[in-house]
Amino acid sequence: MLECVRRDGSVLHATDNGCYCFRLLFLLTIVLLCVRPALPGGVSLGAHLVCARVAGLTDKQRAMCRSSPAAIAAVGDGLRMAYAECRNQLGGYRWNCTGIGDGNDFGHVMPLATREAAFTYAITSAGVTHALSTACARGDLPACGCSSNRRRAPSPSDQFHWGGCGESAYGARFARRFLDSREIEADARSLMNLHNNRVGRKIVKDLVRRECKCHGVSGSCALRTCWRALPPFRAVGAALREKYHRARLVTPHPPPATHAPQTHLVIRRPRQNAGVGRQPRKSELVFLEPSPSYCEAEPMTGSFGTHGRHCNRTSRGEDGCETLCCGRGYNTIQSVEETKCRCKFHWCCRVSCEKCVTRTEIHVCK
Repeated sequence: MLECVRRDGSVLHATDNGCYCFRLLFLLTIVLLCVRPALPGGVSLGAHLVCARVAGLTDKQRAMCRSSPAAIAAVGDGLRMAYAECRNQLGGYRWNCTGIGDGNDFGHVMPLATREAAFTYAITSAGVTHALSTACARGDLPACGCSSNRRRAPSPSDQFHWGGCGESAYGARFARRFLDSREIEADARSLMNLHNNRVGRKIVKDLVRRECKCHGVSGSCALRTCWRALPPFRAVGAALREKYHRARLVTPHPPPATHAPQTHLVIRRPRQNAGVGRQPRKSELVFLEPSPSYCEAEPMTGSFGTHGRHCNRTSRGEDGCETLCCGRGYNTIQSVEETKCRCKFHWCCRVSCEKCVTRTEIHVCK
């Protein structure tokens, strides 16, 4: 029986939202990878049935799910990786990605168009791109392979040969088709989501690095074989966190008051009648409205509050008690633990240990 376990070791009930989402993705991955083709066009019967029942997919995503089951399994891997990295990067912030990925839909929905929503869409897009590219490099995706026009031919002046394929390019293309197809409304929020999806794909591409292996007698490195390697996803998350801090407040253009179709976003100027701002750069995260304080639980804004959160009394950063507890103060919980230490072996045959006492303090927001 498949169980869903929280970080603290407690088990979620099978009907809980977080458990339902995990079970959904787990079963989707297993079924899509293991079933045999049974329908015309190479579509598996299991893929057809599972894709029809997964909640939250658009019609286009459902069609992609049926036609590319192995790729959709990689999409599920990318989503889980993105949600975990979101919590890792913002774990000490007032908004720490709580609730992201806990719903029972495939994907996620942020109620407000804040910088937190921008970060979530970008890291999700990056995670899906990274996972698809990794699966492509492993040879797990039938539709992804080397082609002659993607391989760089060595020139006489080159001291190395290129190896591998354009895995990251395939991952970015499939991620764009799959995730961007959710944005079916021609409004400012869709423009924002599409922009941040692109930032996530771009950061994976920008962080791809060249790795080489030497060939030659006694390691002379007379010839090198080089390939483009994907970055660790931890590096991708760290880069997106920096962009999260520098995200730009934007507004749709033309303005909503004109009732004209909104075609792009421009950076909102601080003063009224200051003219039209420039378009945001392709590398900048964008958001449409300021963030709430996230100090109190507010379901309408997606805030879970910070009551009961652990804080760092000595930190002046986001995880510091003064910031994280929103000025409400904190409680200090002291604990004493006795353990065996400095053990010695005596011949023959006895082990003696001393008792060590460890005192710890935990600070919890009121």
